[in-house]
Amino acid sequence: MIFGVLMVPLNKPEAMTISDQILFHQSLKHYLDIEQQSKFVFFTDINTTTKEFNEIIEKQNSTKQKIDEKYLQKIQLKKEADEAIMRYTECVKQYNNLCWMESDLEFEKQQKKQEIGYIDELLAFNDKLIKDFCRLNENIQKLTQDNQKWIDEHWKELQEKWCKWNSQEIAIFIGHTLKCEKSKMSILYETIKKNTIDSMALLKMSKKDWMDTFELKKFFEACLVYDSFAQICHNYPMDAMSYGERDIPKEYLCPLSTRIMTDPVIALDGVTYDRSSIINHYHNLSNSSLTIDGELKLFPDHFLQQKIQNFLKSSKQIKQNIQQNLFENLL
Repeated sequence: MIFGVLMVPLNKPEAMTISDQILFHQSLKHYLDIEQQSKFVFFTDINTTTKEFNEIIEKQNSTKQKIDEKYLQKIQLKKEADEAIMRYTECVKQYNNLCWMESDLEFEKQQKKQEIGYIDELLAFNDKLIKDFCRLNENIQKLTQDNQKWIDEHWKELQEKWCKWNSQEIAIFIGHTLKCEKSKMSILYETIKKNTIDSMALLKMSKKDWMDTFELKKFFEACLVYDSFAQICHNYPMDAMSYGERDIPKEYLCPLSTRIMTDPVIALDGVTYDRSSIINHYHNLSNSSLTIDGELKLFPDHFLQQKIQNFLKSSKQIKQNIQQNLFENLL
């Protein structure tokens, strides 16, 4: 605190009035009082001020110490904060990468799921296709077996009546023997028809004739056809009447094989058949009256058998002559 002091001259003036003197004394007294008070106040204030000053210094030192501590703490926290920010940044980066990875994996998952769906559809279709193929294969095998059975039956029938072959049947024989294509068989048919070749003409042909007539490219093909025809003629000898020497009575011929019967039998339908023919073919006939409880009933026709034997005996010499001719032509 700063106090103002009234400065009053202490020297008495040379000429003062009483009033001036009174005023002077009053002023002097007042001045002395003020000075006395000022000294007390001054000493009081300086102690207080010193104390406060010291307190301020202590506070300042304490504050500075705290500032230093906080500064160090701030540095440490800043370092930790920087490390935390770096960890946070790295964590965010890893998080983003994982999110992108998850997104890519989800996309791939959907693609694979779609592919699995396609594969399942393909597997189901493949299973169905395999089942259909198996059924088709079974049907083809059955058809092949039936077709082969039909071919074997008709081939045997064709061989049995070789002496009555027409142009088409001769073409079938050659084509079947050489395993020709359909186009080749058509050419063979036209050649046979053009040259009016029949079974009797085939008997007179040599291997070279077969090769030249049917334009066979390899000699072994001519040999194969020639030998096959010779084998058929040997397996199924021609009846004596096949040459047209005489007319065979129709009652002597089996209605199934159209050949002379060797063991005629009467069936339940009243028709006479050759025993071997009716036994082998009755399953293919639609006539159900031939059987009783599924069993074929046949009755020998001895009278007709005797007539046929007499007929064949009368033509034995003719047959021998024909067979001799066949043997000579096939050599």
